[in-house]
Amino acid sequence: MLWLTRLEMERFGPFAERQVLDFPNEPGVTVVYGENMRGKTSLLNAIRYAFFGTVLSRGSRERRLHTISNRESSAHGVFGFSVSLGFTFDGQEYELVRECQPKVRRPTSDDDYEKSVMLRCGRSVCGPQERERTLHQIFPKEVSRFFLFDGELLQEYEELLYSDSDTGPKISGAIERILGVPILKRAKLHLTQLGAEADKEEAREAAKQKGTEQVGIALQQATEQKEEHLREIGRLEKKLEELSRLRSEIDQYLDSNQRYSGVLEERDKVSKALDQARREEKVYQTKLQDAMSQAWRSLLRDTIKAAREAANEEAQRDFEALVLKLRAEAIDRGQCGTCEQEINPKMRARLKRTLPKDQVTPPRVSTAMTRLADLQKFNDSDNSGEIRQLWQRLKDLRLDQIAKEDHLSDLDNQLSEADPETMRRSKASRNDVLDKIGVVKAALIAETKKAEQKEQNAQRLREKLDATSTSDAGTSRVKARILRDAAAVFQAAVDQYKAELRTRVEETATKLFKSMTTEKHDYAGLSINESYGLSIMHREGTAEDGRSAGAEHVVALALMGALQKNAPLRGPIVMDSPFGRLDESHTTNVIQTLPEMAQQVILLVYEAEVERSRMRQLLGKRLLREYQLERVSARHTRVSKVSKGREVGHGAR
Repeated sequence: MLWLTRLEMERFGPFAERQVLDFPNEPGVTVVYGENMRGKTSLLNAIRYAFFGTVLSRGSRERRLHTISNRESSAHGVFGFSVSLGFTFDGQEYELVRECQPKVRRPTSDDDYEKSVMLRCGRSVCGPQERERTLHQIFPKEVSRFFLFDGELLQEYEELLYSDSDTGPKISGAIERILGVPILKRAKLHLTQLGAEADKEEAREAAKQKGTEQVGIALQQATEQKEEHLREIGRLEKKLEELSRLRSEIDQYLDSNQRYSGVLEERDKVSKALDQARREEKVYQTKLQDAMSQAWRSLLRDTIKAAREAANEEAQRDFEALVLKLRAEAIDRGQCGTCEQEINPKMRARLKRTLPKDQVTPPRVSTAMTRLADLQKFNDSDNSGEIRQLWQRLKDLRLDQIAKEDHLSDLDNQLSEADPETMRRSKASRNDVLDKIGVVKAALIAETKKAEQKEQNAQRLREKLDATSTSDAGTSRVKARILRDAAAVFQAAVDQYKAELRTRVEETATKLFKSMTTEKHDYAGLSINESYGLSIMHREGTAEDGRSAGAEHVVALALMGALQKNAPLRGPIVMDSPFGRLDESHTTNVIQTLPEMAQQVILLVYEAEVERSRMRQLLGKRLLREYQLERVSARHTRVSKVSKGREVGHGAR
């Protein structure tokens, strides 16, 4: 059994200083309290990194190691991190140390780091090959999801209920791995291979014997042709497995980056809007420059207005003097100089009375008229309002750009752990992978049919050989028959073992589920399918459809506990925020059931999920130890041990 004893970290995530957590060596629960952004997920990742050298973010997306270095330390030019994990397995003590240290002064990518790992078993340090073999035996990465898990991902286990699910087979395979089924499958495969060799030997022997030569040669050909099809089937299955894994990785990457995908789309939108605002700013700058080039005219407006008024008055006087002059000349000539109409004496006398005694002679050409004409040509329009509007628009554009630049910076920070280009390529390549999967599946179906036909031909030929009685050929046939029968028996044994496993898992999961659910009277328990998917059964005997997220959460936890109880490999359960989808009653039941799920449980929660006093009340003596993640700064967290209601420093020592 795997048992964690000690976790030590330095500059890992928010843990800038050396921090240590000791885990009690007795069955029960250790609780680590921490608010959001304080490092609960980093603790889970520290254990994962120690075992596998990888770190996952929310959604099982693998993070770049360069992003793991404590940001406060990195700001001071100190990069890299280390994790030391102490544990026992089958009574033997181990210490596992994994480090990631910079090779250059200021690293910028994973390639700038040197990675090292050391496994100490007792007092001896394991060599590289022994280390990897030992770690794989103690804790295979394929089954880590059942020991180290994020509560937000528990809904994945609902996929086990659906035969067309992409995620379901992957989880189902991991379940069979933890239950020890692959060992039996490998044994069955070995028997099948021995049987195939015996079939070929039988055909060779028959080809050597008189009377069976023709049948033996035909059987050899049929066997060889079947093997060719089987090899092609194996190649196609391997190709399909690779493509399916690639599709799963792409889907998982896209699913886990769904939030980042939205952020990326928003970033592209904001970036385009920022570019548009910058282009618009240049346009308005040009408009403002044009307006400013004419702005001096508005400064002369009052002066020009006064000059116009003065020129207008003077021109009016000149015009009136001209009119009087023309009138006087018409009186003197008795004829209008404009229309040449004769003026009678009576009209001349009346017009003469209109003339002033002191008549002013107008200038030959009125300078006032000329000056007024020039002044009228001058554009004295006031564009100050336009300039104010342009200034205001430019001000708004600049403020808008600052806001967009800040928004863009925030989005870039959110995307700091993502790879936008990879996300774009992943979306583009998914359809291509799906097309290839379709082609490979079609080829696999065709090859399978051909292999079946060849096997049918071979079987008919074997039946012909059964009529012969040569001792050598008979011995070969008996050997081949025994191996084929043994493989069939072994397959039946595997199927029976899996059925018994499912029954045990179903019974254990039902017990745990009924302990955690609040509907104890309405639900009869859980029912398991071939893929280890669990359905909630009503007491009336029907399966519950349309289960809530909370119900899926409880079912997944029950499955986790059931696998722990029935698997050859047992170890701790480390859960990060497992109560997010549960109401208060279900949370209470789950907490009380935790000690039944595994002997060692490490729970990472924030107090808004479960208050500390309530946690102590529900677990009682089964609560072995409590830690608190304290905020030193936004980039710095310290671990403190909680003892009798107060916190005791438990960091560097």
